[in-house]
Amino acid sequence: MKSYKQVAGLLSVAGLSLALGACSSASAEPFEIKWGETECEVCKMKIVDKQFAAEAIMVNEKGYAFDDIGCLMRDWYPEQNEDDIAAMYVKDYNTLDWVELDEASFVYDKESKTPMAYNMISFAKETDAEQYIDENGGTMMDFDELKDHEWERGEMHHMKMDGEDAEHNHDHDSEMDTEEEGH
Repeated sequence: MKSYKQVAGLLSVAGLSLALGACSSASAEPFEIKWGETECEVCKMKIVDKQFAAEAIMVNEKGYAFDDIGCLMRDWYPEQNEDDIAAMYVKDYNTLDWVELDEASFVYDKESKTPMAYNMISFAKETDAEQYIDENGGTMMDFDELKDHEWERGEMHHMKMDGEDAEHNHDHDSEMDTEEEGH
């Protein structure tokens, strides 16, 4: 016969294990985007600019990919129940590593060239965002500020063709300008 302390201890360990298991986000890890093939959930453009990509993973493990942080935050996120979202990720502008959206630092730079011209850039480290601002200008933002951001689109500077290397082309203008299509 087990003592009260032993039973209570086992129940505590079992409860803690269940609680930790419920918080596990192994299924909420970033998923693979097939660059140049995967379409943005909102605008349906193929995702080619790695430094501007974003993802959302739902509690039911369904994943959504976005070609621009604005597509995620302006058009998709406001329509969601936050309890249904397991995780959201953005790419670090410099390293191209995935960063949890709520831990990233953001720079709104009207002069930058993002795929849908929302001109928001993400960084894993606040110091990298500050360095970008020092060199290029812009305004620092965090996740809460993204929620209240106006999300006005700037001028669409260029459009990439399938197969074009878009990894770090933010300093190069394309010869092809595009007009804004309804978004």
